[in-house]
Amino acid sequence: MIRYYQQYHSFFAFATFSLLISSCNAINHLREHIQKYQNKHFRSTHQEEIPYVAFIFGFLVIFWAFITLWYNERRYSITWFRLEQTKKLCISINSAEVNPNTNNQLIHINGESKTNDQIVDAAFGLQMKDCIKLVRKVEMYQWVQKSRSNKRSGRTIYYVQEWSSFFHSECTDEHSNDQSKWIVEEETQTNLNVRLGAYLISKSLAEQTEAKESLIMFMNNQQAVANYFGQQKGFQNFEANGEYIYFQQNKGAVTLNDLRVSFNAARTGPTTIVSQQNNDSFTPFIIHDNFEQTLAGQQNLENVQISCLNFCCVCCKYCKAVDFTEINWIFESILTKDQVFQSCVQELEYITMIFRIIGNLLMGLGFCMIFSPIWWLISLFPLVGFFLASFSGFIFFLVSLIISIPFSLLIMGLAQLFYNPKQGIVFIALCCVIGAGIFFYIQSQS
Repeated sequence: MIRYYQQYHSFFAFATFSLLISSCNAINHLREHIQKYQNKHFRSTHQEEIPYVAFIFGFLVIFWAFITLWYNERRYSITWFRLEQTKKLCISINSAEVNPNTNNQLIHINGESKTNDQIVDAAFGLQMKDCIKLVRKVEMYQWVQKSRSNKRSGRTIYYVQEWSSFFHSECTDEHSNDQSKWIVEEETQTNLNVRLGAYLISKSLAEQTEAKESLIMFMNNQQAVANYFGQQKGFQNFEANGEYIYFQQNKGAVTLNDLRVSFNAARTGPTTIVSQQNNDSFTPFIIHDNFEQTLAGQQNLENVQISCLNFCCVCCKYCKAVDFTEINWIFESILTKDQVFQSCVQELEYITMIFRIIGNLLMGLGFCMIFSPIWWLISLFPLVGFFLASFSGFIFFLVSLIISIPFSLLIMGLAQLFYNPKQGIVFIALCCVIGAGIFFYIQSQS
């Protein structure tokens, strides 16, 4: 699939989710201070400032929602257009023989991948047949720093011993780890002589395959490790147990700074490739269209050093860095050309819908925070102020979500007008219909 997208979407989704949590925490702190006022019947300068802080922060959240929605629609429109155009250019050919007529063109082929070469890891006694990629994973049993938050005591740091695939240097003093015992490095070996019919699978495609098969370690692997590593750094025993080879300082016991190594393999088998033909191999197909100049201009704008808030920079960076610019796909199953492009469109629509929902929620949260001074004023009523503020806050949140819908549709429509005018007009029309409905409903109630 389009793995390039998934990396940035995961990061941005995590960042957006973090913003939601932090915003909710800000509102909770506001409510706590309101409750404190009701209980102690006094007003401090700090408490008077809190609603205004939430009010200002609400505009920042709305700005973030605008960025999220705008670039989400931008990505969707450009990617959808490019998928449609490249589907028309793509030619399905027979993998049994090299077709010179389709050289340097975007092609689709499928079949059974095969290889006569082996991937060898002599240190662990592995000789892998029918293997595209072999991944070695190394973990150390070490101190790991963790933290938890408590409203009373704040943030508490504590340490636990567990297996981890990277070295934790932040642990010091009595919780220190010994990096010198990390005597085995992680490694990924790729078979460069795998063929799909008459075509040689390129290194960039082979590296995309997923190493799904977990290998079981046996006595011969254990013996190979013992012969290769000996008793380096105090490791007295090597034990094969299931998927792991254990490097033990004390036989039969897990000790601090012990190692364990596991392997995963990607096997040959049913394969589908969509890429540019390069004689009897493949190279990424670079997309050239009218959007190139637009994207290049925006990329140059990103390179200009602008002094702004860090979170805005991160937002802009990861929203703009998800453009669909090349095709170099490999699937570990037999798919037709229509199935390949349909799966990409479905993935695009799924991701787009998720970010539309996130953008709308951010917009609603922003409006809700703008209304926060009203909660605060309501909370000043004696006795029942806190209850009324909590109830009105819930009402304001629902109203904010409803109000955010036409605003979100308007932003989506304006963004689509630049790339897909027909879709943009539909969103703007829908925005007008919903906005008019909300307006006339309010008029009828008043």
